Amino acid sequence: MVLNLARCLTVLALLAVTPVRATGPIELLFVGDVSFAGRRPPKAAHPTQADNPLRHFAARFAAADLAIANGEGLLVNTPPESYAEARLDIGASPRWARAYKDAGIDLVGLANNHSWDSGAPGVLENRRHLEETGVAVYGAGSSESDAFAPYLLRRGKACHVAVVPATLKSNRPPKRGAVVAFFPGDDGLARLNEQVKALALGRCFVIVSVHWGREGVPLPPADVVRAGRALVDAGASVVVGHHPHVLQGVEFYQGGVIAYSLGNYVFVNRAIEKRRTGLLSVRIADVDGRARLDAIALIPAVIHPSDFSPRPASSTDAAALQKVLAAGSQKFGTRVSLAGDLITFRAP
Repeated sequence: MVLNLARCLTVLALLAVTPVRATGPIELLFVGDVSFAGRRPPKAAHPTQADNPLRHFAARFAAADLAIANGEGLLVNTPPESYAEARLDIGASPRWARAYKDAGIDLVGLANNHSWDSGAPGVLENRRHLEETGVAVYGAGSSESDAFAPYLLRRGKACHVAVVPATLKSNRPPKRGAVVAFFPGDDGLARLNEQVKALALGRCFVIVSVHWGREGVPLPPADVVRAGRALVDAGASVVVGHHPHVLQGVEFYQGGVIAYSLGNYVFVNRAIEKRRTGLLSVRIADVDGRARLDAIALIPAVIHPSDFSPRPASSTDAAALQKVLAAGSQKFGTRVSLAGDLITFRAP
């Protein structure tokens, strides 16, 4: 499909939006990959608070203006077709759909490499189960507007913040009957950049939430760095990455910020590097009528090996997280500090 500037601006004008408070900074919280695979499904129609692996940060999510997660793996009644590698089989029971809303997550992204695991019917069923809980979704659906439309926050009548869903990766080919915000290859990235440009022309503060990169590597590969910088050049103020399942560094580039990978957030995995995680806090202030980045920081967390639920990091774990992020950010010159219960990022 081809996205042109005129079409993007038309979609922007027609979208349902969420208002934000009229004064003061707003805060968006992003978390990485959420998968309920490997867990015994809740006995009830939806998980109790004690069963919910997202529960430990519920108050923090509720306090934010918008809390966003990447929903990795489909929530469908019939398990997706198995992969040759069992570790890739991460479909889960639809009974987990309620966990997001109950924990204060406002928006769930559906664009990732597992979006097509059950073909077009799976795309639509996964979206339906989540929507039925009252949580907002973006990145996949029955139409182009369902899949490609950004999630908007407005202050007054003007677009204040636009969050754009995207995946540069897909394990299985797209099927007719559903659409995913999938941007393959150089042509795909060019289309994504075009959408970002259109939103920036509409005076939006643009954030791109993108599934990209290589799994398990501590540093983003060169093609991901190029893609992230291209998105900033197109007008994105913040780029938030996921897919590698480990934390990666943060880069300040040409007035924008790229958080290359938030790692896992809910995932059954015992390796410590895949259990280090956190909530990325993006604070946006109004400066002379325009939205500007006020601060960006990570609320450190660790996925506990007993139940694979993210919990606030101890002082020792937080210090370890700071060292990992500092090492990952060193090549970009980013200053990474541990201040109280936050890991802060500052430009060189």
